[in-house]
Amino acid sequence: MVDIIAEEKTKDGRKVIRVAKENLIELMKELKSQGYNLSLTTAVDYVDHIEVVYHVYNMQKNEYIIVKTETKDNHVPSLTSLWNAANWDEREEYDLVGVIFDGHPNLKRLFLPEGWVGHPLRKNYDLSKAQYINMDEDGNDYVTFDPEGGW
Repeated sequence: MVDIIAEEKTKDGRKVIRVAKENLIELMKELKSQGYNLSLTTAVDYVDHIEVVYHVYNMQKNEYIIVKTETKDNHVPSLTSLWNAANWDEREEYDLVGVIFDGHPNLKRLFLPEGWVGHPLRKNYDLSKAQYINMDEDGNDYVTFDPEGGW
């Protein structure tokens, strides 16, 4: 049995499991063996940590479970080895929130160019510094802070 931090229920009755990131893979393996599939991965930026939230669903039981884990160093293990569906969601959370999914096979930005500075859904993202996207001679996007350098 996986060591969990807490279990609670949402207002609509869904089970919420809080687990340390060190126990995340073990818990998710257990849930997968019980017939749960990954539906959604998202992240929430709090002042002192990031919470990564996973929604898993079991079609036979018609049951959702929400799994939450926290990180203070932006790192959590990737679930791509368990579910291919984790790939794009993890890339999205990396791009927009800055969560680093250790073991992800292709962790690179999904929406923004690789040179983009910061992660737009973080509380500490500096909105006062406009970034501009341009294209080099070979057709590759690049980012600049020069207003004359954008499209």
